[in-house]
Amino acid sequence: MLLRILTATVGCWRLLMRLHGTKTAVLCVIALAATACSAGASGSGAGSQGAYVRNGTFTSTLSQDPGKLDPYHTVVAAANDLLSFTYDPLVALDDKGNPVPGIATKWHVTPSSVTLTLRKGVTCSDGSAVTPSVVSKDLDYLKDPKSASPLLGIVLPGPDFTTKADDAAGTVTITTGTPDGLLLPSLAAFFVVCGSGTADPTALARTSSGSGPYKLTEAVPNDHYTLVRRDAYAWGPNGARINVPGAPQKIVLKIVNNDTTAANLLTSGTLNGSIVNGPDRQRLMATMKEYRFENGGTLAVFNEHPGHPGADPVVRKALTQALDRGQIADVLTDRQGKIGDSTMGVPPMVCDDFGAAAGIPAFDAAAAAAALDEAGWRKGADGIRAKGGKRLTLTAMYSSDRPNASAGMELFSAAWKKLGVEVKVKSLNSAAFLQAVFQSDNWDVTPEINLATQLPSQSVSFFSGPGAPKGSNFAGIHNSAYEQLVAQAVKTPGRPGCRLWTEAEKALFARADVVPIAQRYVSYFGRGASFEMSGEMPLPTSIRLRAH
Repeated sequence: MLLRILTATVGCWRLLMRLHGTKTAVLCVIALAATACSAGASGSGAGSQGAYVRNGTFTSTLSQDPGKLDPYHTVVAAANDLLSFTYDPLVALDDKGNPVPGIATKWHVTPSSVTLTLRKGVTCSDGSAVTPSVVSKDLDYLKDPKSASPLLGIVLPGPDFTTKADDAAGTVTITTGTPDGLLLPSLAAFFVVCGSGTADPTALARTSSGSGPYKLTEAVPNDHYTLVRRDAYAWGPNGARINVPGAPQKIVLKIVNNDTTAANLLTSGTLNGSIVNGPDRQRLMATMKEYRFENGGTLAVFNEHPGHPGADPVVRKALTQALDRGQIADVLTDRQGKIGDSTMGVPPMVCDDFGAAAGIPAFDAAAAAAALDEAGWRKGADGIRAKGGKRLTLTAMYSSDRPNASAGMELFSAAWKKLGVEVKVKSLNSAAFLQAVFQSDNWDVTPEINLATQLPSQSVSFFSGPGAPKGSNFAGIHNSAYEQLVAQAVKTPGRPGCRLWTEAEKALFARADVVPIAQRYVSYFGRGASFEMSGEMPLPTSIRLRAH
C-alpha cells in the first residue's frame, strides 16, 4: 500500500491525504508500501478452509479507476493498490513498523545515509536484472526537477541527496544533504522501476515494468485490470515466494465504488475480497472473514495567520477544551472508530506516538469559558463573545463528501456556540475544500484534515516552515518547541529518534495547533481465499485460493 491524490495545485505534493472510509474518489494520502504482516481479522471465514485451488483467479476491487499507472508520478490510492502487485519497494515493514528484507537484504544506516545490499537474482518483469545501478537511476530520475515527481519529499526529504551504485559489491548508497533519521523506513514508500520502464519512463502510464509478483496484462479503464503471476518471483518480504500452492495465477481488480454493490458481488461469489463499510458491513460479518484496520484519522486545525482567532493560543485551547471529542468521534465513525490520539493513522506506524495524546487539552467547557473571560473575551447581550469591539467569529470549513461530516460539524458548531462563539459553517465538495484550505485564507478552522501517515517526518512541512507557494504550512503554525524537537529527531535514527518525534507531536497538541478528533477503521471482507492484509489490499504473496 503506497501513496494515495491531490494535485500540486493545492500544495499537497509532499504528503498525501484523503477521505478515508469511502468508496468515492480520494483526495491526497500516503501510506507506506508492502507491510509484511497482516491487519487484525475477526469474524468467521467462509472460504478460508478447504483444499488449495491450483492456478485460479483472485478477484478484488479498486474504489476508483487508477488512471495513470506511473509509480514515479501517481498519488492516487487505487493506482498504488494496483502497483503493489506489480512493483516492489527496497524494504518492507513488519507490523511494528520495522524494516524487513525485500529487494534489499541488509543495510547500514547513519543519520544522513543508508547503504543497502541488494538481493541477488531479482529480475524485472521483462527478465532484466534489478541491480544497484537500476535503483540509483530510479532515484536520480526522482530528484530531477524535469521529472516533477510528487514523491520527492516523501521517499526522500528533498532533492539534496546523492546515490552511489556498486554493482560488483551489490550495494547502493543514498546520502542526504541534511540528516534524516527515518530515511530507511521511508524507502518502503518507493516502488522500484526496472527494465524498459527505467529506459523510457513515459511508457509507464498504462503498463507495468517492475519486479513484483504479478505483471499487468490487461487494462480496461473504469472496468477492470488483469495481472498474471510471475512464477520465478522469490524476493517478497523476508524472501516470500509466489509459486506456492493456492497462489492465484491471475489477479483481477474490478472498479467498484459502491459498498452495496461490492457486498452483493461478494455474496454472489463474484468477488474474493473487497472493502465494505457502513450498513452493508453488518450483513457480511456472519458469513465472511473480516479484516479490520485503522485507516486514517481526522484532525482539527486552526488558521493561525494574523487576524484570525486561531492566532491566539488562549482561544485555540479554549475552543479545544469545549469539544467532547469522544462524542464527535462516535458520530464521525458511526461508532466504528475511536477518539483520535495521533497525527498518524495508518499502521504499522514506524514510531509509536501514543504518549503524545497526553498533551491534548482535556474536555472542560467550564475551564474553556473561564479562560476566555480572563483573556477579555466577554459575552455580549446576544451571547456572542467580543474583545476590543471584535466579535469572536469562526468560519468553519469542511468537506461535505466525507461520511457523517455534516453531523460531526453540527457537534463542533454547537459546542462553540454554547461557549459564546459565532460560527459560520461552509460546506464544500472535496476539491473545493482542499483548494480553499490550501490556497486561501478565508477560513478559521477545519475539522476535516485527514493525514494517513506512518512516518512523523512526513507531516513536518504541514506544521512548520513556509506556507504556499513556497511551502505546505497552510495554517501558519509556528511552534518553536515542535521545531526544536524535530531538528533533534531528524538527526537521531531508530527508536531514540521516535521518542523525540513523540515529544514534538505532543508539543503541537499542547498548544492546540493540531487536535486529533477521530480515528477511523476500515473493513476488508474475503471469501474463497486466505491472506494477510497489506494496507487496504491483501499482501500479494500471502493470497491462497481455497475450494469451498
